[in-house]
Amino acid sequence: MAKERIWGDILSSFEDYKTKYHRLNNKRMVFAALFFILAFVSIFVTLGFGVYKISVIDAIGAFFNHITDNIVSRKDDLYVWDIRLPSAIGGAVIGAGLALGGVVMQNLMHNPLAEPYTMGVSSGAFFGAVLFMICGISIVPFLEGEAATIANAFLCSLIPIGIFVLVSRFKKMSPTAMILIGIAMMYVFSSITQYYMVTSPAEDMAGAYHWRVGSLSRIGWEELPIIVTIVGVTSALLITMYRKLDVMYSGENCAHTFGVNTSRLRITCMALVSLMTAGIVCFTGTIGFIGLVGPHIARAFVGSKNKILIPGSMAFGAAFLVIADMIAKVSGINGLPVGVISSMVGGPLFLYVLIKQRKKVWN
Repeated sequence: MAKERIWGDILSSFEDYKTKYHRLNNKRMVFAALFFILAFVSIFVTLGFGVYKISVIDAIGAFFNHITDNIVSRKDDLYVWDIRLPSAIGGAVIGAGLALGGVVMQNLMHNPLAEPYTMGVSSGAFFGAVLFMICGISIVPFLEGEAATIANAFLCSLIPIGIFVLVSRFKKMSPTAMILIGIAMMYVFSSITQYYMVTSPAEDMAGAYHWRVGSLSRIGWEELPIIVTIVGVTSALLITMYRKLDVMYSGENCAHTFGVNTSRLRITCMALVSLMTAGIVCFTGTIGFIGLVGPHIARAFVGSKNKILIPGSMAFGAAFLVIADMIAKVSGINGLPVGVISSMVGGPLFLYVLIKQRKKVWN
């Protein structure tokens, strides 16, 4: 009887634990779904924000009028469909991509301060943009204007990951070494860029500075398919690795026990994150704190299991960037670049998360 009572207690405890686990898992999935709903709704709400005055209801009406080919106001249609809608969709895609990059980087490095820009991608992109804006040098021959700036930014942003891959072929690098190399490259690119900016005319410097702070205003229907393709393909490849990323939480030794080649996984994932980030920053400039704050906020609500954390972070990052752009468009006389607002909101929010964050969220 005593043995039966003990086994009964064990089975009862197991069932209680199982019930609590499923309840907690369902709660986390609800939060992830709420983030997706918030991102979807924010795309439509932001259509009513900007220098051109139009209410949210009228903007949504103009959107559906365009779809049904029943255009009432050509001006409303121009601002809503041709200017604001591609910017809103692009903002959601970019926010999702940067947040995913943050999840992957923090997971691989097991460092809460890691993000897509840690590897020096944004500094390399800014150097490439300045190379054309100030020096008039186009890496791709015969390109001019915005196309040359984008091409320069994209190609130069790939230099850091190229160095990572090259070094990793000859020497095994620890996560700390990878972060330090990325910071070193960031300072190298930044110092060269600052030299060009300090010695350049004021009118050239203004354009370079505006590019650096990050903006969604350069995204139109022509640029959107490129951004969606780059972010979509790299994100799909990264998402397929979520089980291996879960194993990385347990450390190097445990990952090796499960047959995960940690060095190869890090280089592969970092290459994909770098490619995705390069495809983003060459069109938008540097939009800070999305890849840093997004995963932390999502992790507080949905936990650290990548099967839920990755989509939850992507949804939160999409909503965060679209809402930040919404605020940026109505700030000041002619609006502000979204990078300014994302940093102003993301900085204090990140400090709050670090202060309130419980250690078990990362365990």
